[in-house]
Amino acid sequence: MLTRLEEEKDQWIYEAIDRFYERFGGQKYELAAEQTPEDQMIQLKNFELSMRKQKNLDLERMENEIISIEECMEKDQRTLESLESTFDYLHKELEVYKGEQKGLDGIQLEKFTCYLDGKFNFDKKDQVIFKERKISKLMESYQMVEMEMLDYYEKQLSNIWLLLTRSMENISSTAKFDFNTHPPLISVSLNHGRGLDQYLKPGNFEEDYRIVLDTLERNNSIVYDYYVSQISQFITNCKDEMVQLWTMKNEHKRLVDENVLELQEKKRKNAARLVELQDQLVWAKQEWKQDSLRPKLLDDFLKEEFVKAVTCWQEKLFAENASDEERWVYHQYCQIILKQAERIIGNEYFEYN
Repeated sequence: MLTRLEEEKDQWIYEAIDRFYERFGGQKYELAAEQTPEDQMIQLKNFELSMRKQKNLDLERMENEIISIEECMEKDQRTLESLESTFDYLHKELEVYKGEQKGLDGIQLEKFTCYLDGKFNFDKKDQVIFKERKISKLMESYQMVEMEMLDYYEKQLSNIWLLLTRSMENISSTAKFDFNTHPPLISVSLNHGRGLDQYLKPGNFEEDYRIVLDTLERNNSIVYDYYVSQISQFITNCKDEMVQLWTMKNEHKRLVDENVLELQEKKRKNAARLVELQDQLVWAKQEWKQDSLRPKLLDDFLKEEFVKAVTCWQEKLFAENASDEERWVYHQYCQIILKQAERIIGNEYFEYN
């Protein structure tokens, strides 16, 4: 009898384990065979507790990774918007440089026309009338045309200076354009008319007239070349600086574009990973919720099997034909599995009941 009871005293634990495995599709833990059934049950509970902790950690890891990815995506989005804004700004700046370079190519200095005839009246023979054939009149006309020439170039230089200055200001340059305004003019040297103001011979006047006109045209070429040379040098300097700035800005734009592409690719990967994690988290929470019933279900099986075992022995304990010795033995074994159950399930269950 004692041998049979010794074999049966642990059977309720095995029954609970088998029911637990069967409930979850035959999934079994590798329990140490050399351990007692009670120790195996404790080990099984520890496995369940460890699995529960691991799944809690997995859930926490996924939730933390989701939060981290969302924060990273928000930060990257702000950076991306800033980079895109910078890219657009640089693109507009580069377009400004192109426009200003074309504007520089359009800057031209127009050459003055020396129109000396307009200062005199002519007769029917297309000759200057006699009363205007004077040295004073010729020199006065010379000076007037020369002043008109200088004024003509001065006005153009003023406009060109403004165009150059505005162009460079548009690209944030501090270049200065200080024109030299003292061209090396040559003086007129007349051959005739000495002593008298009036020319008595038309040929003498016509010769001096040609000298004056030739001097004006030579001075006009000198002044024109004098300013064209400066303007060309200023334009070359402006273009050189624009090329340097354009190259620097274009490289900056290229780097920004690379960063934008990298962030867009990172954004795409993070978005895909986020969707993947969110789906995994949904399934993991469902599994976690289902698995949360496992420890309770195991305790329920233990309680049910314990009740079955105790009930069976109590029936034999209180059977009319049971001897005092048998009652004592059944009572002892009932106490043995009660202590087992208290250790495995917990005292609170038995105290409550």
